[in-house]
Amino acid sequence: MLHRTGFIWIIVVLVALRILGMVLVPLTDTTEARYAEIARLMVTTNDWITPWFKPDVPFWGKPPLAFWMEALSFKAFGINEFAVRLPSLLATLATSWVIWRFALLTGTTRTARNAVLIYITTALAYVASGAVMTDPFLTLGVTWSLAAFYLAPTAPRWYWRYGFFLGLAIGLLAKGPLALVLTFAPIVIWSFIHRSGTAQCHIKALPWLKGSLLTLLIGLPWYIAAELKTPGFLNYFIIGEHFMRFIQPGWGGERSVRQCAQASQRHYLAAMADGVLSLGFDCHRIASWQNGCSAGP
Repeated sequence: MLHRTGFIWIIVVLVALRILGMVLVPLTDTTEARYAEIARLMVTTNDWITPWFKPDVPFWGKPPLAFWMEALSFKAFGINEFAVRLPSLLATLATSWVIWRFALLTGTTRTARNAVLIYITTALAYVASGAVMTDPFLTLGVTWSLAAFYLAPTAPRWYWRYGFFLGLAIGLLAKGPLALVLTFAPIVIWSFIHRSGTAQCHIKALPWLKGSLLTLLIGLPWYIAAELKTPGFLNYFIIGEHFMRFIQPGWGGERSVRQCAQASQRHYLAAMADGVLSLGFDCHRIASWQNGCSAGP
């Protein structure tokens, strides 16, 4: 059994090694270089609405949350590799905290330690934690939303009841509508499996009206501002990025994103493999755990 001291030392060593790599290793591929330059331009132009691939070419491929964090880090620590990678590490640590709390509330301390160690030692999560990417922020948003949905009936603290909607807002500003798919797809499947009453307990525990307004209040203003500042953004990002690129062969509407297509596919394949394994463990866990909700009609 892994004791508290050993667990803390493992976390410290893993984080220290990742920070060392963040400091010593140059930007490694087109994704890191491109996103770092977008964040640098955000600082130099003081334009916090439109990410720019270069001064006359807007980058419409992603929302700005990661770029905001990276630009703020540049302002705090200067223009360097460590500064631009630091927000990804902080997002990963925040996700680890959500996993820790979730596992602690649904299991034991040992379960929580194992869950955190499994997450941060997963190859994709560990690499992304020190890379200039949007994925750590998407992961944080989706993880927070899913954990909040599950814990809301039995742990009605504000950061679970409203955390579901805050997580959606983070996801929308980190990756866009994909966050809604990744959040609601497993919820719909789980609710169908537990439709006898357990699902209703979780659904009714969330403040849907106030929470939805909170999500819109945080996430919607940037989308409106981005469209007003660079007309055509919404059509490109919502329709093009999420539909046309998949159904129209040779779709040529990409602005500044075509170069990363193959790299992104590799990331998604790796993430899918991790997700399939995690889904198997989660299904087993959910099937065997009694959550304490009273059975509904």
